[in-house]
Amino acid sequence: MGEIRGDVEVLGISNLLQMLSMNRCDGFLTIQQEGQKKVLHFLSEGIRLVSGARRTNPLGEILIRTGRITRDQLDELLAEQRRTGIPLGELVSTRRILEPSVITSALREQVAEEIYDLFTWTGAKFTFLETRDAPLPADQGPLASVILDANLMSLMIEAARRVDELARIQSLIPDVRLIAERLELPASLDDPSLDRNSIEDILPLVDGERSVGHIIEESLFPKFTVLRTLYGLAQRGVIKIRDRGDGISSPVTVVRRPATAPEDMVAPKGHSVLLLSELPTFRAALGMCLRQSGFTSIEGRLDGDSPETIKQFSADVIVLDVPIETDDGLNLCARLRGMTKIPFIVLSGNASKQAIANALKSGARYVLVKPLREDLLIERISNVLKG
Repeated sequence: MGEIRGDVEVLGISNLLQMLSMNRCDGFLTIQQEGQKKVLHFLSEGIRLVSGARRTNPLGEILIRTGRITRDQLDELLAEQRRTGIPLGELVSTRRILEPSVITSALREQVAEEIYDLFTWTGAKFTFLETRDAPLPADQGPLASVILDANLMSLMIEAARRVDELARIQSLIPDVRLIAERLELPASLDDPSLDRNSIEDILPLVDGERSVGHIIEESLFPKFTVLRTLYGLAQRGVIKIRDRGDGISSPVTVVRRPATAPEDMVAPKGHSVLLLSELPTFRAALGMCLRQSGFTSIEGRLDGDSPETIKQFSADVIVLDVPIETDDGLNLCARLRGMTKIPFIVLSGNASKQAIANALKSGARYVLVKPLREDLLIERISNVLKG
């Protein structure tokens, strides 16, 4: 393959990563945007992050957020890290504060967030050099030893979901330079569609002076989670997003290109799966995943026309992307059960046991919580087909 150069937005980051992965390329992908740079090393066994533009989700923040360590423990460890130069993950491991598997999982989350961050870059350029033609980068970061699985499809599915959600968020928060201002708090913020932990971390940072970008920098949570939380709070009238008084208020249009299947990838004449989701990029990524696994993928919007879509196509399984924490979502599940004998699997962003139990009572055969693992989705569909 030699050397490839180009504009990320012309090809699309999804298509670029997919192309390199599917062709089993061995080399270094450098992506640059306005002084920021990330280098990914594609190997036969997977992908590693040689260097990142910045730590989008530092290890210490992940460990605090998940309740693995306390703030005092982190401060002590960071002080020791500054004295010794030993990476935080290694300190946590040698002190036997956490099991190595926990640290590895957190490091993988870091690498994944760095890659998801690429999907928000605009005007970026890329260069790919095969390993034999590229010198080993000297500025390897602390995550360079972590290798993500060679199968990028699960990563692509989650990235596609985020692209769709970011498009919605940008209608309200078009620029991270805008200011977040707190309004009068409601009596209760007990909303199952909002994450309580992220609210408790982010809401105190909303003071009418910090920009959205500053809140992203200071929060324990990664950029996408902060934006989603601020969007949810603004939708509920808890906060408002305003300009700084210097004209920073006009929307910023960001063009995204979803992943597309290669032209020679034809859906086989096997079992068919009907995908219903209101998120077009997410829907396309799931469809590509199913076709690669030997299924025929039928894709439709999740809206008032969903029942008609179901009647129009003869599918063996239905995959329904629906918010099961709401009555509307559960009612759609119950309606689906009442109008067809086709078994259906529900995808949801809500992980509460009660929401999952309600969806199962409403007729779902399985409930899969996002971020979605490709192998688990295929396994569940196969189980349904086996009866």
